[in-house]
Amino acid sequence: MQTTQILEIPKKEAFLRPYSKLQGKSSTSHKKGKETAIRQLNKQNKTNSKLKAGKTIYTHNTTTLNPNYELGLKILPFESCLIHDKCEFSRYKNGENLLVRTIPKWVTILQMWKRDKETNEDVMCGLLETNELRASNYRKIKALDKFCNYYQPKYKTKTTTLLFLTFTRANYAKKEWKKMMNHITITFKKLGCPVQGFIWTSEISEEYGIHWHYHLCIAIDRVNWKKIPKTIKFEKIWGQRTEIDFVKKNVKHYMAKYFAKHNARIEGSRSYGMSRKFK
Repeated sequence: MQTTQILEIPKKEAFLRPYSKLQGKSSTSHKKGKETAIRQLNKQNKTNSKLKAGKTIYTHNTTTLNPNYELGLKILPFESCLIHDKCEFSRYKNGENLLVRTIPKWVTILQMWKRDKETNEDVMCGLLETNELRASNYRKIKALDKFCNYYQPKYKTKTTTLLFLTFTRANYAKKEWKKMMNHITITFKKLGCPVQGFIWTSEISEEYGIHWHYHLCIAIDRVNWKKIPKTIKFEKIWGQRTEIDFVKKNVKHYMAKYFAKHNARIEGSRSYGMSRKFK
């Protein structure tokens, strides 16, 4: 959402302009791209419909750097044998360490707006503090819902098989995750069951030291395997322990706990991903 406009008064007083009169525009925030008139209109219509329904609208107020951010940075250990010409971790070859963010870097204050039923005006009813880690978890859960809503009905009708894979100790692995995902999709295609869609998340566990894992869910055409083929266990190519199992009953049950419970992030690395198209 966009920030509300603050107008200066000659008497050095300021007042907040009602959200409905901003018409989806902002004079204090720099827009990353130009929105088309249609997008602006759709955005305004959605906002007005939410306000009419009595829902709360959140607009950006301020974003500040967390002074404790650097105190929460931790170095992720790695094997010294990974530093060689064939290593695919470019940051290791350049002598840089992977850093783990355990404390939010940015703290954001949002304004909460509601429409007064009597006066039909938009009134600010409070402030909400959030950060980029909470926002990231919210986007991750939305992505998971999209994946589950598409493939869960196919799983119930037995037209799709869902596989759940875990790749442990990513900082000790032989491959970067992006190249590993390419290898996984090619392997399934060679087996005659190309990937219909996938979703993955990165997990940083801090219970017994720092551990970096990946969890992946893949949708393929229905198969009747009695045993999972060794070629899709990927331990040799990953270089660390992997796990693979059939999803039973509900895919969201497998993934939800990994998508929402952890706030730690690898600096400069994506925390989740999803296929662009579902088949």
